[in-house]
Amino acid sequence: MIRNTVRALIIQDGRLLAIKKERPEVGVYYALPGGAQEIGETLEKTLQRECLEELGIEVAEHRFICIREYISKNHEYSFIMKEVHAVEFIYECRIKATDTFISSQADVGQIGTEWIPIESIKQSVSEPDQLSIAYQFPITTNDFLKEYFNDQILDPYRNTTYES
Repeated sequence: MIRNTVRALIIQDGRLLAIKKERPEVGVYYALPGGAQEIGETLEKTLQRECLEELGIEVAEHRFICIREYISKNHEYSFIMKEVHAVEFIYECRIKATDTFISSQADVGQIGTEWIPIESIKQSVSEPDQLSIAYQFPITTNDFLKEYFNDQILDPYRNTTYES
C-alpha cells in the first residue's frame, strides 16, 4: 500500500527544528516532523495535526516545496520498517510560538525535539562520515537537506534524488 505523508521544514533564527529519535539498532538520529495522512484529512490538516502531536506547536504558515518518495526497502533502516512506500509532501513552515514543546503523542523512538544550527546541518550532510559530526539523519533526509541547503531550489519532484 502507498500512503501520503507530510514533513515540516521549520527554520527559525538560523536553526532547524528536528525530532530526536533513538532506537537500539541505530542509536540517536534526527528526522523532520510529520507523518501519515488520515482518511478524509487534507494534507494541510495532516501537517497541523502532526506538528501538534510530535512537537506540541501550531503551524502559523506553510508553503509546499517538494514531493519525495520513501521506499523502505531502499532505506538503511529497512530492518525497522519493512514494506513501507510513502509519498512525502514537504512544506516549509512558520510556527506560532517557540516557548515550550510538549509532545502529546510522540513517535515510536522519539526522545525529544532539538533546534539544530543550520551550519552544523550543512557540515553533517556534506561530510556524513566524519566522526566529529553530531547530527545523524537517515540518508533520504540527508540527501534532501544537502540539496535544500546548497541552493534552496528544489525540483517539485525528482524521483532519483530521494530514492536511495
